[in-house]
Amino acid sequence: MSGGERVLVTGATGFLGRHVVESLLRAGCHPVVLVRDERAWAGSLVARRTEVSSAVTVITGSPLDPPNARDPRLDGLRAIVHAAAVVKHSRTVPEDLFPLNVDGTANMVRLARELRARMIFVSTSGTVGCFRDPRGTADEDAPYANELVGRWPYYQSKIKAEEVARDIARKTPVDLVIVRPPVMLGPGDTRFRSTKHVLSVMEQHIPLVPTGGMHFTDVRDVADALARLVAMPTARPIYHLPGTATSLAEFFQMVAEVSGAPVPTRTMPDWALRSATRTVSRIAGGLGLKVPSWVPDPVVAEMASVHWGLSTLWSDQLGYTPRAPRQTLVDTVQYIRAHHPAFAQSRAA
Repeated sequence: MSGGERVLVTGATGFLGRHVVESLLRAGCHPVVLVRDERAWAGSLVARRTEVSSAVTVITGSPLDPPNARDPRLDGLRAIVHAAAVVKHSRTVPEDLFPLNVDGTANMVRLARELRARMIFVSTSGTVGCFRDPRGTADEDAPYANELVGRWPYYQSKIKAEEVARDIARKTPVDLVIVRPPVMLGPGDTRFRSTKHVLSVMEQHIPLVPTGGMHFTDVRDVADALARLVAMPTARPIYHLPGTATSLAEFFQMVAEVSGAPVPTRTMPDWALRSATRTVSRIAGGLGLKVPSWVPDPVVAEMASVHWGLSTLWSDQLGYTPRAPRQTLVDTVQYIRAHHPAFAQSRAA
């Protein structure tokens, strides 16, 4: 069993969570992971490495079924890194989206209060950093972008989670820190969810280029910043972790250049894209048919017409400096080629 300060990590089987565990180990901490299914953890990318799995304490549960604060495995806990969330960009959402994202966050804040541990809540840049103007940007003092993102359930849930967490922290002494990263790319996305835009370009599944924007950073840099935040004696209530903001056209071109895929160039007016996706979804639903995979959800189409901008007043305190965006994309493409089923034949050749 490893030494060092104990840190509870939720979402440890997810893309960011696995990187957080490794960053904490490199920082000399002892990760304690909260997982619903120990088999999922055992089969994860991190746990398959013996030197990692043997250095991590596993607790079965979830933010909706949190451990008891008197559990001896939580003795001396320094911090909670709460990265667990349901992410789905649709108005047809899983029934656990709001419970896990909102109630689960509240439970972890209360657990941190009982343990007198720092509560690090990984939220999203989208709670504040969404604009119609491509020049828009939001720092840590920005108001919530309710006018735009309030239409989309996932962002509704994250704004509500932040509000609930802050309300609990105001009423009781909790060292709460909210961290807002943009879209995270890089190696290790075993479910290919965060990196789906990169995969779509590689598979040539981008028939039309929307007019909106993309803001991304490297998951490894976010994980390292979170590990440093655990060790900081004092912290600010909010940190932004901005990366690279581009138009979607520029982003697709960058991915095409590093992957060798054709550059998507055909555009479609935003109103036409939104109308087409709503119509196809409505017709398919009415006929009891599955919407074709190449047709984006209406919420995704709406999101593709806006721009995402993030700035920071304080991230230098975390030693956060995102690596070059091209390197992130190269590493993302290499991971997808090495692990996604669509490229199995080319790997065997």
